[in-house]
Amino acid sequence: MEAGSIIMVGWPDSGKTNYLAALWDALRAGQGSIFAPTPPDDITYVEDALAFQSRGEFAPRSDKNIEESRKDFSVTVALRSDEDKVAEIVVPDITGELWKAAVETTEISPEWMQEIEQASGAMIFVRVRSKLNLAPLDWATADRLLTVTQFTEADVKKAKGLPTQIALCELVRFLEHAMGQIALGARPRLAIIVTAWDLMDPQSQKKGPEAFLRSEYPLFAGRIDDVDQLDIRVFGVSAVGGDFADPAFKERYLKGQQTGFVALGGGKAQQILDDVTVPVAWVIGSDSST
Repeated sequence: MEAGSIIMVGWPDSGKTNYLAALWDALRAGQGSIFAPTPPDDITYVEDALAFQSRGEFAPRSDKNIEESRKDFSVTVALRSDEDKVAEIVVPDITGELWKAAVETTEISPEWMQEIEQASGAMIFVRVRSKLNLAPLDWATADRLLTVTQFTEADVKKAKGLPTQIALCELVRFLEHAMGQIALGARPRLAIIVTAWDLMDPQSQKKGPEAFLRSEYPLFAGRIDDVDQLDIRVFGVSAVGGDFADPAFKERYLKGQQTGFVALGGGKAQQILDDVTVPVAWVIGSDSST
């Protein structure tokens, strides 16, 4: 068995940590479409994040233990349906700062460039309603900024920041040109993970994650439709199945009555799967519809 690698990338607050914790929980419990043949060398980070979820909380980015255990993380996984299909999930710089810097400066360390060039797949994370998502200036925003007498720190940060959908386009371009071709000339697979999918209203959820991208990030949605060198699929993901701010959901979760889920497609053809490992399985090479 020859393992390729899957690179997980995303901006800070993109939902990567919460998904990784839920993924590790599924691997640890032996549930889902993939399994871990051998445990990773250092699981402190994901165990710390999972400890918060087990208490009905999301891990805060400012938590001291989380900050101290933060480091590059990797774990080898294989498909249950085909144990010869193996990959190493690689999560560099959990904070997302590595990717933020790569997009803003177009520079990345030689070590990580080599890792990307050898990767057989990748996952890009974008979170629903993240406070760190930056929208481009529109007429309403520009009009307000022109009338204020003093800019707030948030105004300055937004003015200097790269709009999220442009950053996402740059991440795709970066991976498109850096990831190597895998065996038999097959295209590397790229999963777009729309996290916190449970926060979407029911009508929007039924339309599916692709419709969400077309509505909220039309430039990015158009960009991924125009990529030929990568095989791309969009997944809506809720790491735990709901929002811990909802007391009723939190109670159900702590009783084991609620789990994370993945949404595929939209409309009558939509699939809702109680298996958070599905996107990873697809990137590895799962040939099933899920």
